[in-house]
Amino acid sequence: MANEQLLISGIEYKIRKLIEINEALRNENKSLKQKVSELTEKVFILTESLQHTENKTIKLSLANTLEYNIGVKKGKEKLDELIEEIDKCINVLSD
Repeated sequence: MANEQLLISGIEYKIRKLIEINEALRNENKSLKQKVSELTEKVFILTESLQHTENKTIKLSLANTLEYNIGVKKGKEKLDELIEEIDKCINVLSD
């Protein structure tokens, strides 16, 4: 009988340990999910910032190229022409 009681005590101890481990893993999982969520949001913000910076760089590069190749006044005229062309294309596509 004492032998059986010892086995039952051992099983109860192992079950309590497994419950503790399970709880610890649940807490860790919850924490990791929160970190994933935070990092996903951070990646989204950084991606938007990168796209904005890339667009700005492209615009500056285009402006510098136009200024260098054809001058400021002609560059503005060329941009105005391109804007008119784009507006016409938008109107055609809208109809």
